Amino acid sequence: MDTSNRTLMFEHIEKIAARLTDNDRRQLSDIYEPTEVAIPDQDPVCSLCVTDDGRIRFWGKYRKQSVFDEDCARCYIESCDGGLSWKRYVVDDRNVLGASWKIPFDEKGRYIALEFKKGVGTILRRGVSQDDAHPEEILVTEQHSLDFRPPCFDTEKKRIIFVACENRFDIHPTAFFSIMYISDNCGDTWKVLHLPGIPAFEIKPPHKGKRWEQNTRENTVVPLSSGRLMMLTRTSEDYHYAYYSDDHGDTWSDPTPTAFHSTGTMPLLSRLSDGRIVFLFCNTKLLPELETADGIWEDVFTNRDAAHIAITEDDGENWIGMRELALNPHRHAHDFRSVGGPECDRDKSVHQFEMLELPGGKLLVAYGQHYVCRRIVILDINWLYERTRKEDFIHGLRAISAQSYVKSILGSYKGRPEAPCEYVGHCAYNRTCSVYLMPSPDENGKEALCLRPNPDDRLLTHISGATWNFPLARKGKVRVRMHTEKALRLSLLDFWMNPTDDTVADFAPATVIVTPEIQKTDAYYTDVELSFDCDANAVRLSTDAGFEATVSMNADAHAPYGLCYLHLQTTDDDCTHASYVAGIDYAMQ
Repeated sequence: MDTSNRTLMFEHIEKIAARLTDNDRRQLSDIYEPTEVAIPDQDPVCSLCVTDDGRIRFWGKYRKQSVFDEDCARCYIESCDGGLSWKRYVVDDRNVLGASWKIPFDEKGRYIALEFKKGVGTILRRGVSQDDAHPEEILVTEQHSLDFRPPCFDTEKKRIIFVACENRFDIHPTAFFSIMYISDNCGDTWKVLHLPGIPAFEIKPPHKGKRWEQNTRENTVVPLSSGRLMMLTRTSEDYHYAYYSDDHGDTWSDPTPTAFHSTGTMPLLSRLSDGRIVFLFCNTKLLPELETADGIWEDVFTNRDAAHIAITEDDGENWIGMRELALNPHRHAHDFRSVGGPECDRDKSVHQFEMLELPGGKLLVAYGQHYVCRRIVILDINWLYERTRKEDFIHGLRAISAQSYVKSILGSYKGRPEAPCEYVGHCAYNRTCSVYLMPSPDENGKEALCLRPNPDDRLLTHISGATWNFPLARKGKVRVRMHTEKALRLSLLDFWMNPTDDTVADFAPATVIVTPEIQKTDAYYTDVELSFDCDANAVRLSTDAGFEATVSMNADAHAPYGLCYLHLQTTDDDCTHASYVAGIDYAMQ
């Protein structure tokens, strides 16, 4: 992308910067790790935008009472200081353009948005500002489409590309296929492309049932430095799939699997003003499907509790960070299915993303579903480049996932228009925490993480487990200060896996079992060190008690970008024995 085109695409950064006071700049500069600044009124999909004078807006519904409430007014929260503070405004005029994006190469300076209008079809709304109460409406297609994402602007060709998806009921009741809308005249006319889907989910071990057929939807497009376009799509497989175009979007390759773990969650690619690309997604794996899952709505989305962010400097050849942007604050909640009430679809997760580059190397990210989980945060790009991390549990379980699942009623319960609160929950298990912070047995006055099997028939499994994220690396060292009375499994992965998933040994690139025989005898805790080298396909296990061994990585668990997770788990149902973890250290090498 040449300098003039880059200026067109990122002029919002200068406009936001022009509004900042010295105090604003100081506060923005002081933000480093993801810091919460607002709770949006709508799940992020296509709501975050910037006005022509640098005000940031996130559009939504005002005081929506239930998923069936279509009569509520529109609203937006607005920040005039780069996202530091926000104020809500109610918009009663339903014809106002609202969430929309300025066409960077349009001489008239118009804003555009795509939507589906019942009885008409997919339409383009185009106006002179987001506050335009009389926007044009241009028919794009009579077809029903959904999952609209913000447009991709090709400044070289002066082209607008919108991506969405279409239902294909003739193939499957819940089948989705990618659809693309392209305009070369600022939205006056449109070309429609129907893209091929991916094969249906195949039932094979460890799955006993069929996943919800939701291929391919919630697409995201980014231009690469070569001029090629890359599009990632949500699928029901274990990975995101990618499409590529070498002719500005006129034709696309068939979708192929990527190495990005994810199922049924939204990806977001966003190019920065300096050419780097940021990737937001849920780098997570679902629990195996139950026999009762028939591919229609029953997925319980046991992989939507961790949101991740990564950055690439070479168009995706290598990735940096792969850090947890957020963990679901209710991931261990006993009443997970009903927490927060029926305000929206009852999904409660940290999946779904929108992002905006701010001045000074900061990023503003909106994520999550339901007001109890969705947030807007600001972070410094340099946070993604950290090479170390430490956990001593001084902040409790803030950085740990440890959920175990309670046997629950499954299914897509959303009530009825006349009784929206008739049912609670949506495709979700209730939960409990499978670990506890307990007084450390060495009586040092501190707490330690205690893992002990949970022999409770109300749970899906008796396993106790925990996961912890560290900055992505191909070579690094993880040290666990621990004591086990019987055995504790330690695994290294390139993705988040449910703490109580009993298939971890099958899918982890590396896994070892620590037993008392390799621990110290003259002290309670032993430092167990896992030094991994992805290029050598090996992990060296060592302890400060003098034990050493080298373990080959799982040849079936390909981790092309490196490792970023420690997974701890009990190995049997013996609840008379426990394992304690006093701290974890990580360093990239």
